[in-house]
Amino acid sequence: MPRAARTIFRLCCWIGGLWLFFCVLGPWLFSLSPAWQRYDAVQEEHNIHSGAIYYTDVPVTQESEEATRKAVREGMALRMQRRIDDRKAAEAGNGGALADDKSH
Repeated sequence: MPRAARTIFRLCCWIGGLWLFFCVLGPWLFSLSPAWQRYDAVQEEHNIHSGAIYYTDVPVTQESEEATRKAVREGMALRMQRRIDDRKAAEAGNGGALADDKSH
């Protein structure tokens, strides 16, 4: 068998195996598990889409990201202001000479 034909055959076997696992074997195993059945029932009952947390167009995810970014920016600005104030205080205390900044 030529090398190209073997490579294509192996690729087809992998695709078939993955399809068999995800489309046949996986659902069959989930149907046998009471825990997965309960999980699915709760999702259906509350209209929850568990994979949606990874999508950026979900409003809760976007609001959370914006709040986190705002908090980080405010924290960094406060930290920078403290460093500036500490340097000014150190310079004023040493007659204008630069002092070691021990706040790092």
